[in-house]
Amino acid sequence: MLIFIISQVVSQTDWSGGPGTCGTVTSWGNTFCSATSQMFYLFPGKLRLKGVFRTIDEFLVDGSLGGYDNNPDIVDLDLDGDKDLLAANEPSYLTDALYWYENSGCGNFARHTIDNPTSPDEVVAFDYQGDGDLDVLLSSYPSEDFLLYENDGSMNFTRTVVDADVYPPTTQSQGVAAGDLDGDGDYDLVATTIGGGSIHWYEQQYPSWVKHTLMTGQGDSYDVEVADFDGDGDLDIVQAAEDRVYLFENDGSGNFTSHVLDNTTDFAFNLTVGDFDGDGDNDVALSDLNAGEVIVYRNDGGLSFTRTVIDNSLTNPYGVEKGDLEPDGDLDIIVADKFAQRVHIYINDGSMSFTRITPPIPSRHYFGVGIGDLNGDASPDILVRAGLPYSAEGLWWYKTVLQYYPSATLTSSVFDAGVYRRWLQVQVTFSSCNPPAPGKEIHVYVRASRYGIAWTPWIGPYVFTGSGAQNLYQPSISGSDTFTEQNFRYIQYRLELYSSTDSTLSPILDEIAFTYDPLGDDGELSVGEYGHGGGYVSVNGKNLRVRTEGSILVVSADGRVVAKGDEEVNARLKQGIYGVFANGKLLRKVIIR
Repeated sequence: MLIFIISQVVSQTDWSGGPGTCGTVTSWGNTFCSATSQMFYLFPGKLRLKGVFRTIDEFLVDGSLGGYDNNPDIVDLDLDGDKDLLAANEPSYLTDALYWYENSGCGNFARHTIDNPTSPDEVVAFDYQGDGDLDVLLSSYPSEDFLLYENDGSMNFTRTVVDADVYPPTTQSQGVAAGDLDGDGDYDLVATTIGGGSIHWYEQQYPSWVKHTLMTGQGDSYDVEVADFDGDGDLDIVQAAEDRVYLFENDGSGNFTSHVLDNTTDFAFNLTVGDFDGDGDNDVALSDLNAGEVIVYRNDGGLSFTRTVIDNSLTNPYGVEKGDLEPDGDLDIIVADKFAQRVHIYINDGSMSFTRITPPIPSRHYFGVGIGDLNGDASPDILVRAGLPYSAEGLWWYKTVLQYYPSATLTSSVFDAGVYRRWLQVQVTFSSCNPPAPGKEIHVYVRASRYGIAWTPWIGPYVFTGSGAQNLYQPSISGSDTFTEQNFRYIQYRLELYSSTDSTLSPILDEIAFTYDPLGDDGELSVGEYGHGGGYVSVNGKNLRVRTEGSILVVSADGRVVAKGDEEVNARLKQGIYGVFANGKLLRKVIIR
């Protein structure tokens, strides 16, 4: 029997399909029409209960990493759907290395060496040539300061020196960033230095780069980010430059005007950019290493910023990163306090009021931070580097543990199948990284309609404690026999998620699917979902009638012409699938039962 699948996938956006393929309903956020307030969280590719932050659990990635001040990067480098890691090892007592860590999908990592450059530092991934794979940008010193590793799509990297000495003679490249700064559709680069204190951007003129110096003599500059701060559609630059924070305003063509965002910092160190106050524009969070402060610069519009110190009691805050840890729609802040040997989490209530939580993890010299869902549980996790130049304290990731709401209900929008369907099964796929446990359940209710006016009652529940499929008709479920008695054009479903036994567990839904028999019964299902359009096609039992301008061909699934004519064809067909062509273009697909 030919089976079609209608599946709900979070990360896509619309319906597609037709005879011989799968029809796919997509985009949780757009197709759901109602939900109990504040109960669900929609994460790319996942659906689970909402919760509040409780604690973190620790997992070791690589105990051999140590070093200085660089941040790791979290990115799907091999494009297999899960988050991998990038880290540069820069200790003075071990071999320098640029590593990527392949994620098995559930937070287990295998290390691969990209290169062994001299003193590698900051690293970032981006698609250099727009060819669909991710390349790697790296700062290093004392020679070959600014390096690009181009990915061939199979995770083989070729090194190119972008700039052999970013600002001679006694400096080293430090902060790096990538973005389209001149609006020509390709990536440009930004680099800062320590020692000489400079910032430069590199205009891509493939296969070479044109270097533009924005400023020198700023003091040690450890970090740089690109983002649109003035809402004009182009990328500006923000720079942490020791006793100042600079913002370089872009006119859209790569011409920059410098502004001092703050001239009171003691040692502006690490930056992260995000909308912390939820007003739709980009704000800046900064760690001030010597002052022991975490600062948020709230963007008030027009390149006017309000400086807010959210903590001034830290020892040496190094890495700073943002992420929605609960998640509740607003951005929280994570800070590595190196010589206090702690990691601090600042939970945002949505109005720029932050509550500090210091998880009870082992004392280490934490300095670099990354944020991303590493174990596929629809919660952002925390990645932290630790160590000193003479001691390796490792690369660690921390699972975010939430206190979940016990239940929630969400109702889909109505799916119009276009024709009558004999609906057969509902299939549910739980996240493969989230094994079944007592109390983690998903209940599915379904209702259907022939004309979109009168509906069946809600039929269910179909109870799932893990991935599986269930027949829509089940004698134990009242009303489910209607799916054997009638075909329906419209269908809608309701999901109920439960976490009744352990409040730190939530069912995590990857996909929900409904299967149907596309043949229907003799007088109902006849015309498929896709085709050239136009003309008149009707089926009565096994009798096909076609009227349109020009020549008409009716072709069987094996390529035989079974009927033809000009402007009109009447034919009696055998059971099967046929293509109706008008003037050589597909008009309709027809299924005869």
